[in-house]
Amino acid sequence: MTEQRFSIENYWEVVVFYNVDYNLFYIIADRLKGMEASEDLIDEIYDTMKSGRAKAVTYSNKLKHISMVLFNRHKTKEDYLNSIVHEAEHIKQAMLSEYNVEDEGEPPAYTIGYLVSQMWRVFKGMLCGSGV
Repeated sequence: MTEQRFSIENYWEVVVFYNVDYNLFYIIADRLKGMEASEDLIDEIYDTMKSGRAKAVTYSNKLKHISMVLFNRHKTKEDYLNSIVHEAEHIKQAMLSEYNVEDEGEPPAYTIGYLVSQMWRVFKGMLCGSGV
C-alpha cells in the first residue's frame, strides 16, 4: 500500500492510498475518523472496497478542505488511468462546490489536470516492474 499527500495551493489537501492493503485498513480508518467520517461510513467503505464492488472510492470533507482517495489493485494501466480521472473529478466537484465556483472554463480544467498529474506521478512509479 502506497500513500501520497499533496495540497492544492493551500486550498485543499489530498491523501491517496494506492493498492489498499486490508490488513492495514486501520490506518485508513484512523485518517477517515480524523476527517470526521462516521463509523458506519468507514465500515461501508471497507466492505465496498474489500468486496471489489468498487475499484476506488473518494471521501471529501468540504468544511475541512480535504479529500481521501482509495484505490484497489487494478488489472491494467488503462483501468488505473480511468479510475484516477474518475476520482479526481469527485475531488474537483467537492472543491468547486465548497468555493462556489462554476464548473466551466479554465480554472476547473486546470484543477482536474493538476489532480490527475499529481496522482499519475506516484502511479507511474508503481508501474516499473509491476507488470500492470
